[in-house]
Amino acid sequence: MRRQSSVIAVAVTVVLTLAGCVGIPSSGGVKEGPLIDNPDSPEVEFVVSGPQKDASQEEILAGFMQAVRAPQSNFTIARQFFTTEMASTWAPDEGTTIRSGAATTAVGSGPDTLSYTVTTAALVDARGRYTEPPAAAQTLSFGFTQQDGQWRISAAPPGIVLSISSFNLVFTEQSLYFFDPSYRYLIPDVRWFPKRSNLISTTVSELLAGPTEWLIQAAVTAFPQATTRDSVSVEPGLATVALSNEALASSPVARDQMRQQLVATLGIANVVITVGGTELPTPNASGDAAITPTVDSAALIGTGDEFGFDGGSGIAGVPGVSTLVVGANATGASLAQSKLSAAILSAEGVSLATSGVGGLVGLDDRPGLVRPSIDPFGFIWTAQGANAASLLTVDAGRVRHELQSGLPSDTQIVSLAVSRDGARLLLYLATPTGPGLFVAGIIRQDTIPVRLGGLFPLTTPNGEPMDATWVDDRSVATVSTTGTITLVEIGGPTQLLGQLENATSIAGGTGGPDGLRVLSDGELWRSQGSGWVPTGIRASFLATKQ
Repeated sequence: MRRQSSVIAVAVTVVLTLAGCVGIPSSGGVKEGPLIDNPDSPEVEFVVSGPQKDASQEEILAGFMQAVRAPQSNFTIARQFFTTEMASTWAPDEGTTIRSGAATTAVGSGPDTLSYTVTTAALVDARGRYTEPPAAAQTLSFGFTQQDGQWRISAAPPGIVLSISSFNLVFTEQSLYFFDPSYRYLIPDVRWFPKRSNLISTTVSELLAGPTEWLIQAAVTAFPQATTRDSVSVEPGLATVALSNEALASSPVARDQMRQQLVATLGIANVVITVGGTELPTPNASGDAAITPTVDSAALIGTGDEFGFDGGSGIAGVPGVSTLVVGANATGASLAQSKLSAAILSAEGVSLATSGVGGLVGLDDRPGLVRPSIDPFGFIWTAQGANAASLLTVDAGRVRHELQSGLPSDTQIVSLAVSRDGARLLLYLATPTGPGLFVAGIIRQDTIPVRLGGLFPLTTPNGEPMDATWVDDRSVATVSTTGTITLVEIGGPTQLLGQLENATSIAGGTGGPDGLRVLSDGELWRSQGSGWVPTGIRASFLATKQ
């Protein structure tokens, strides 16, 4: 389940059966989050007990697995199930295994050992990065010894194991915000941390450590290299972040950018940066603050005779662009953020329709092209579907820019889409080993895309690929040939959004999953509850909006 993107610290004590989550806005710019007025109080605190007198090895292991649901005070209660030595060396933050279904306990391979076998649903590593690998059985080994006449765990693997429901309560989702290299846009890097007293400090430390590997070079930070956190203190409406001396080397512009990252990450509008106990003068940008792009709520469609936005009361054309798109007999389109141009697909190939002097300009006439994507810097991404290695970009002046994508020629591109911040590329692929859904960082030189970073695999939905789209700055959605519609959070869990027969394309809009529109049998559908309902809007193609 999705969690509040800013750090929350509202103390609530619950019984073990309580379940729930806090929703967040899924689109729009960065807004002030809830006040962090008591960072030492967890949002949810499980009531757990220490070991019982004369408990068996099996009972000790079962009690320990219950106790890891209380991460407060560095897992104090869970450590009571260990021997004194083991309690001092155990590393619970090395990773979290999220299990599906029940675990099984059996006699281990050695004396006084037990094996604990689970089916892995997801993993969170030591830096809070969430992944959903293919489900597989994992067996952990625990050793036991008697201490003061009582069984205690003397050997255990690092990390903890939680059920899906416990994970949703014990951990909180936190977006670390970085910039695209132009510093125009904010880019989230989603992490998951346990709710305990060091939550805020951990969040700031991970922000200073920089983006995850696949985003390096595509996302940048304003903090000088090697800057570390000394402390973070929070009072209502204000966070004071004490940084190491490296921060003194930053320029006034960089200091404001550092503040923007902290404001977006912590969800607090007022952030003061200090070094050595002295406030670091930090100007407040006026009109130059980075943004998270938003899109129109109305669907962007083509009917053969018209092209424009339709929210249910008729099509509103895009001035200077719609006529060109209709005249080209387009079968697909990607509208620029400015709404002054669109990359279109037609029988003639990929063209750029520009309002005003530009008109319609052919860019790529290779056969078998997929629907193009236009990025916020004006580059059109185009590829032949049968050959992923054919991916390239073209600018408005018709200059082609070869791209080092690393994609093999025996892989097919079914769908491609550049994120609205221009820093990431979504790829829905058909490979010799099956379908694959990926995002990759876009590495640029003077805004020109030159290569892709490593492909970051997302959970691939069942069925052959049909289409994929950006939902918001951290989520994508797919539709497969089975009609299955899936919401995939980049760095978070996957959610099935139902099924729609004969679905051919999908596009995102304002409102997160509620803003999704799917084209099936010439009609647009929207989500409602756990299913899909027709909008009454007819279209020949569904376009994407940057």
